[in-house]
Amino acid sequence: MREIELPLTVHSLSSQPIPTPAQLDLAALGDFPTSNQTASSLSLTAQNVRLDIPSDTLALEAVARPESSGQRFIGFSERGSAGLDFLLWPQGSVCELSRAASYPAGLGGEALGYGSESGRLLIAGSEGFSSSAVVGALTFDTRTGRSVVVDPRAAMRQPRSFATVTGFGQKLLVAGGEYPIHENGSPANVFNDTGEVFDPTTNSFELDFVPLALGVARHAATLLENGETALIGGTSKASPASSFIQVVSPRTRTSNILGTLSVGRRAPTALRLDDGRIFVAGGEDADGSPIGALEWRGPDTSPLPAPFDGSISLPPRFARAYATLPGGAVLAVGGCEERAPEAGEDCTHDCQRGCPPRPAAGRADRYDAFWIAADGVVTALSLPLGAGHPHLLPGSDGSPWLVADEESGAAEGSANRPTLYRFNPWQATFDPVETELELDLARASARFVGLGLDSFAWLSEDPAGIVLNGMRLGTRSAFSSDVPLVTLRDPDDPSRPAHLVPDRPPGADLSYEVAPAALAFAPSASAAAKTCVWISDALFGDFSAEFAFSSDVRPSLRLGTTELVDPAEAPADGVCLLPALPDDHTESRILLQRVGSHASLTIGNAHSECLVSARRLAVGVCASKLGPARVTRVSVTR
Repeated sequence: MREIELPLTVHSLSSQPIPTPAQLDLAALGDFPTSNQTASSLSLTAQNVRLDIPSDTLALEAVARPESSGQRFIGFSERGSAGLDFLLWPQGSVCELSRAASYPAGLGGEALGYGSESGRLLIAGSEGFSSSAVVGALTFDTRTGRSVVVDPRAAMRQPRSFATVTGFGQKLLVAGGEYPIHENGSPANVFNDTGEVFDPTTNSFELDFVPLALGVARHAATLLENGETALIGGTSKASPASSFIQVVSPRTRTSNILGTLSVGRRAPTALRLDDGRIFVAGGEDADGSPIGALEWRGPDTSPLPAPFDGSISLPPRFARAYATLPGGAVLAVGGCEERAPEAGEDCTHDCQRGCPPRPAAGRADRYDAFWIAADGVVTALSLPLGAGHPHLLPGSDGSPWLVADEESGAAEGSANRPTLYRFNPWQATFDPVETELELDLARASARFVGLGLDSFAWLSEDPAGIVLNGMRLGTRSAFSSDVPLVTLRDPDDPSRPAHLVPDRPPGADLSYEVAPAALAFAPSASAAAKTCVWISDALFGDFSAEFAFSSDVRPSLRLGTTELVDPAEAPADGVCLLPALPDDHTESRILLQRVGSHASLTIGNAHSECLVSARRLAVGVCASKLGPARVTRVSVTR
């Protein structure tokens, strides 16, 4: 243990200053166990303080508690090369981050994206409200709270609308987009076949373009595990609904087409799942109709066999929202149906395209939601909300945040009142959050972007003009450490365990028993994927773990995509084996030690070893094919 020598700077938002005096509690996070030496408390106004926390600290969680207020201010930041800067937000409160002066000049066509390595939100381009807006850009630094409109002399060199923004190493990439200056009412016919790189250190765009293999706009963009950016679908000169997938490398600054989708999509959604695969959904076909087919691609965007090749479909909807869930699962919510209004029906109250879906037989809900498991199994969920144009944002503990209208069934023509909800994976419900978003969806369509777990921003319009607002609701991260789990209950819902999340809806296959606390797994069918419960959000480097069970059958384990099973299951090739035990064994603990790509397992006097990925890994405990398993303790020490 050495004192940390990098500078640490605390920032607050100019719109939400922290009342002083206030106590600041810091928790150091990294590949070390939690102890008294990883926490520190000091005055918020303290200066030149040397913190006695590990020198290999990778991130910090912070909480400030003003003496004059019950409002908590929270922050999280990963360690940068120059030190540890972090921004303290008032927890659960709407914050004004920037109010437009010169940019954006209007709402429409802007690309919004966040780079986790740089900690920057970037808004770039426009639909053509002014000559400066089409090349303009604005950045918000989530580590300092500073927002800056990019100097016109350092702006993009090509006009762009409906481009995308992704992280590009420590920089950000604005890719593609259509040329926004054309006759009103006519479609764009020039599609940029370049990308431009924004450098946060100079607050300017680089002079050199990044060539794209195909000019494209209204596409999806997502980061791959190797740091490259995949541009998926969109509109091109050759097709209003492109099927091409091109990948852009930050190392070589080149782009290559690596494949095609099973169906062309304009304005699709693309997500990188917890298991590294790429999930593609939604969007519109060449005729402008919504697409219901779902498609998964490999971590390198390579095609996957059935049922991941577009064979699985949801009811097609305009503006359906999607978010990742633990274990490679996906949550799908809402959207409007492609149909004409009925006599006297005003669909524009609820939908930007189409009309509210007609309720399915036997269901009262107009809108639908689905839990899509990693193996493609789709489970319908109850959604008693107005979700014609929903927004899903990343949330911790398997609980994405949903922005939707209040309960469906409000009088037609009444004002929309957007409300914040949080998905509860143990109950498969959407629970309202007592936070006023101060957002009028009827005034203009808000554009949301995630800023990591439990934090997001949105670009919208209020009576005073265009404004960028934001919010932070928690600080959980990939570096979080937990006390032993299963017995620990969620403080907001004691019927569910804290920081443990199922990868499919609980039911006959899985339940949480409160007293005494246990995860109860039913036997897994031989041909079915196993139900797993994951430690939420955390990714582990080297660690030791203990899994206690009170059943005759041992649970299976998961380290990332590697499954560890009882040898009696006759596992397939490539699956790791738990230690073999005699039939009369009485052991009830699995001990695991992971160092690099090597995992060592011990049960009593029996041992086994396994090779795993050298990456940081998620940890899960799963059902067994041999019989019911009951897990009473999950403990992981970094």
